[in-house]
Amino acid sequence: MRDHLMKPSRISISRRRRRTQAGWEILQFALYAMFMVPMFLWMFINGMNLLRMVQCTQIARDIGNEYIHGVDYSTYEAQSVAARLAQGYGLQVGSSFTGNNAANDGNGGNGYVVLSEVMFVGNGSCSALPAGTVCTNQNKYVFLQRLDFGNKSLQINGATVATALGSPTATVNTSGYVQNYLTDPGAVAAGFGNFWQTQFTDGQVAYVVETWFASPDLAFSAYPGGGIYSRTFF
Repeated sequence: MRDHLMKPSRISISRRRRRTQAGWEILQFALYAMFMVPMFLWMFINGMNLLRMVQCTQIARDIGNEYIHGVDYSTYEAQSVAARLAQGYGLQVGSSFTGNNAANDGNGGNGYVVLSEVMFVGNGSCSALPAGTVCTNQNKYVFLQRLDFGNKSLQINGATVATALGSPTATVNTSGYVQNYLTDPGAVAAGFGNFWQTQFTDGQVAYVVETWFASPDLAFSAYPGGGIYSRTFF
């Protein structure tokens, strides 16, 4: 008898509880989504860029391999080859030009490439100067050549890309060769020594390839798509 009389009361309480709790699941899901959706977007964007980094590093290595074997990247033909190597990543080199252009960097697109040849200046290198000429850049790293092409104004996450080596302010000819690299302070590669624990020997040369590829296709509303920076030494 007692059990029979209590059942309606229990049912009534359960019904009242369901009415007062109606809608809480939606609120809980909304609060959960506020934290989880941005995290999933971040994971997706960075995961895709990590996959692309492998390909972009290989692009930099392919360009560098041709560079150290004498390919003249101041010519349109060579820059067009680089654009084909970076197919799908938006590296643009503009319309064709004749002769040499060491700074074909005013293009659009999502890619930018910088090639540098750097040498350490020791006593032996300075001995090539005429007697009485001061070897201003002795015991420093200097640019022998600087080439760049693509989109110099490229931005990744709102920041304009910039080389980690610095840029020569000395006179550079149309083939990218730096003039007076022994005596002009503007030829010094100020940031180059930061990458080495052991100083180069006199006359030792290194070739550096830097590439940037933005990923605007991965952007979601307020979340930027980021991009990839690759630096390779030869």
